[in-house]
Amino acid sequence: MEADKPPITEETAWEPYDRGFTVIPLGSPFETPPPYFVNKRFDGNKEKAQQEWPKQARVPWAKYQKVTPSLEDMDYWTASYPRANWAIVTGAHVIVVDADSEEAVQFMESGTVGRTPWKVKTGKGKHFYYAVNPNVEIRNSVNPHSKIDIRGLGGYVVAPGSTHANGSRYEWEYDASWVINSIDDLPCLSEDDLQAIQQFNGRHVINQTKADATKTKATTEVKGNLGFSTADYQPKASGEAVSEGSRNQSAVSLTGQYIASGMDLRTIKQMLDTWNAGNSPPLNSSELNTCIASTVMTHLRKHPHDVIPVQLAPPEPAKASNLSLHDSGGMPGHLYDIPGVLGEVVQFANQTARRKQPALAVQSALALGSVVCGRYYKTDKGNFSSLYFLNIAKSASGKEHCKDVVEQILEASGYGRLISGSGYTSSGALFSELLHEPNHISIIDEFGKYLEGSQHKMNPHKAEAITRLVEAWSKCGSSLYPPVYSTMGMSKQAAEEMRKRCIKHPALTLLALTTPGTFYGALSPELVKDGFLGRFIVMESQLKRQVSSDPGLIEVPENITKWVATIRENLAGNLTSHMPPENKPAQNILVFEESALQRLKALDQEIIQKMDELEQYGIEVLLGRTREKAMRIALILALSVDPFAETITRQVTDWAVDYVTYFDYALVQSVIKKVGGSSFETLLKSCEEALRLAGKKGLTKREMARHPNFSKLDPRQEEAFFKTFLNRGLAQLLSLKTSGRPRQAWVHYTLVENAGGPE
Repeated sequence: MEADKPPITEETAWEPYDRGFTVIPLGSPFETPPPYFVNKRFDGNKEKAQQEWPKQARVPWAKYQKVTPSLEDMDYWTASYPRANWAIVTGAHVIVVDADSEEAVQFMESGTVGRTPWKVKTGKGKHFYYAVNPNVEIRNSVNPHSKIDIRGLGGYVVAPGSTHANGSRYEWEYDASWVINSIDDLPCLSEDDLQAIQQFNGRHVINQTKADATKTKATTEVKGNLGFSTADYQPKASGEAVSEGSRNQSAVSLTGQYIASGMDLRTIKQMLDTWNAGNSPPLNSSELNTCIASTVMTHLRKHPHDVIPVQLAPPEPAKASNLSLHDSGGMPGHLYDIPGVLGEVVQFANQTARRKQPALAVQSALALGSVVCGRYYKTDKGNFSSLYFLNIAKSASGKEHCKDVVEQILEASGYGRLISGSGYTSSGALFSELLHEPNHISIIDEFGKYLEGSQHKMNPHKAEAITRLVEAWSKCGSSLYPPVYSTMGMSKQAAEEMRKRCIKHPALTLLALTTPGTFYGALSPELVKDGFLGRFIVMESQLKRQVSSDPGLIEVPENITKWVATIRENLAGNLTSHMPPENKPAQNILVFEESALQRLKALDQEIIQKMDELEQYGIEVLLGRTREKAMRIALILALSVDPFAETITRQVTDWAVDYVTYFDYALVQSVIKKVGGSSFETLLKSCEEALRLAGKKGLTKREMARHPNFSKLDPRQEEAFFKTFLNRGLAQLLSLKTSGRPRQAWVHYTLVENAGGPE
């Protein structure tokens, strides 16, 4: 029945906003709290979490202590959280006294404290609203044993119109005898008022039993896998460091920065330990722990609604045991085992394949993670998950199965809309598809032919699409704009709409498939030098064709579909997929642990050295995105291990670096061998490779005419090629002995000694 439905709370948000209050969304008493809130805030206690969720801010709100949410913010929040409770931020525009018992309400209304005409009935008492006193700074003051709390700078109160966890409503109570036109017309709290409230609270604190005091100490202690307890290190009342010197000040400053970035206590301790080890001399353990404890507890006193997560030592990432499969060409064994749920995707891909390609299964799993996490998750270094993958394998060898795996899982999870068409015919087509779905995956079969078409003079639109794909890869953290067209002949409204078109945080995943011949035949030096190829993770399988098997019908494991749903709905429910392209989506930020950053720094140094070495070939650009690709994969893997992860560990970073460097270095070798610095050099290398693969029998001119690499040559090019082979010593024309007439064939220089004497 309609009457039984939870109320839409849009007016609850807009009514105080229109009055000049700063408003933010809270949880809703009509919904189940998300797992991260239950598990990380209340250790799995669902009942306690359900009581507190209606008071919990569901967006980062620190900045709204100084600025008012925009209309766009309000539109997004009210659309995303239609049944949320709402809060009024205090300190900048209003001060609220929270009387949390009948006795406290009677005291506030007795005349001892200045009265106010604006009150709100709460679940246990009343809120009393006052204007900000310009002569008295009133900060947030909350004590679990007091009956009256003061909500000032750094606090908020539940807004009238919201619903308490016990089912009662927060409702305005107005004194009609007072003429109040705005917040500024409300009376202010004086210093005498504040002192009277403190005296009232003091009577209750004094009456606490000794057992209560012990309990208070236990509940205010910040615990976790820090290696120490903050209760053992009591800071000064001012919150200053317990000892002087630049090291102590720096430790306090760093701790504050890490808290502000959202780090958990365990990572903060790790990072401070690493920093301190570099000091000369380092702070002793007790001093450093005191600095951390002081900063943490001072922050919580000033921001009582904030939560500094305490992360216990993370479990070992779950590994899916792969089937016994052939090697795909030397890939290190640990790279077949993706950490977390994506390892189960690899296993599912291998189990359902008619022709098993284990390395391609890994690429499939990463591509799935790329599109599922796209747009809504990023690292504290600004990396997103969107990646381009290229799988190269012989025809009829099973490469098409990776396409089926990704599509099957997305469809089974209810996110088939994230699947786009196979490639883009033009720059405009790419932009239109991103406007329709800013976060999607395009699976392109016969990618070599797609590249070949992009270089044809009669098809410039595909070349433009390639250029736009290069741009889209780099625009995950910003906006993608369309080409500017003439607006002459358009109505003013239509022209304005065209000018406003943009895609914020485009999240495009490419999964491309091709055969070695078509790919290297179409690969030009231009595609290498413009950075297009370097944006791909290129996996070339060396497996031979296999006999097809029949794995039977295997459903997508429920654990995989649950993971997809959790990742997509973690921030804003199922509305994430319907976010307009011109709106910036809410994003979850994961922080790299310090040890992970150290591995990335070492990778950076290694890449710089290798790029210097590759300058002689003009292909150093191939490694220009290696570090970025590794960071994007590390983000995906962190969420694969834990969809509610807040940090990116060294373990997943190591895997990501190993994976990307293995394939990027292999790609460099292939390009050196098969692609030159010009079209002539590219063709020459492809023909040289054909001779090498022909073996000691070589290729006769008749066989060359039928070979796809040589058949592209006109007579003039053919003559130039043979001269170049001889001048560079790449091949020789030999007379090879056979049982009949001698065979006149060109043989690769590495095979000349075993083939026979020269003609």
